[in-house]
Order: sequence, then C-alpha cells, then structure tokens
Amino acid sequence: HGVLYSKNEHETPCDNGDIEWVIMQMLYWDDYERIDGRWYFRRRLPCYWYATDLNKPPVGEQKMRWPDREHYDGAWHELWPSWQEFWANPPQGDAPGVAAPAPIGEFLNRMRRSSDVPKIRIR
Repeated sequence: HGVLYSKNEHETPCDNGDIEWVIMQMLYWDDYERIDGRWYFRRRLPCYWYATDLNKPPVGEQKMRWPDREHYDGAWHELWPSWQEFWANPPQGDAPGVAAPAPIGEFLNRMRRSSDVPKIRIR
C-alpha cells in the first residue's frame, strides 16, 4: 500500500461566465503489485478533503465545493478511523498531543486501525 498526498489548483469556469480558482487537498490510496520484478498500480483510489474557491475557505461540513454544484463530503475522514478517535476524545491537560511513532512498515495499518480496504465514491 501507499498514500500520496496531492495539493491541486484548478481554473474552473462557472455557469454565469465567471472563473473560480479552486484549491483542492486530496490523497491517493494506492495498491501495488509486483509482476516480473516491476511494480505496477493495482488500484488507485482518490480521496478528497476539500475543494473550494481560493477566496472561500471550506469552513464547516461538506468541504467539496465546486462551482455550480451542490456541496458534498469528500470521504477523507472516513478513510482514517484514527481521525474520528482523536476528535471524539482530543488530548487535554498534560496528555501527549502526538501518538508514539508507528513501527517501520506499520504506519498505514496503525492509522487505519486494520479496518477494511477503503471503497471511495468517485464523482
């Protein structure tokens, strides 16, 4: 497995003739397969955190905000059970704010809490 973070920018035409500069934060959840000594993508799932006009920060829910489309959730947080655990009970007082490092090769398993392979809706 592998995770690649991507920060994208899109010049996006609007129905009314305006143009918005949409900034986007996402990641790709990749599965690889080695065939005859070479690595290939077996599957690549895009997972979105937000997309919004540069001048309209995505505060609140449904952070996917493309021009002329209804807002929707990007499935970023569904990918990480550790995110939900953290925000359900954030550190307080003298509690450490950062978890101990994961052992080598175990970072994604630790973050995913051994949950099922993600299935992300693609629009």
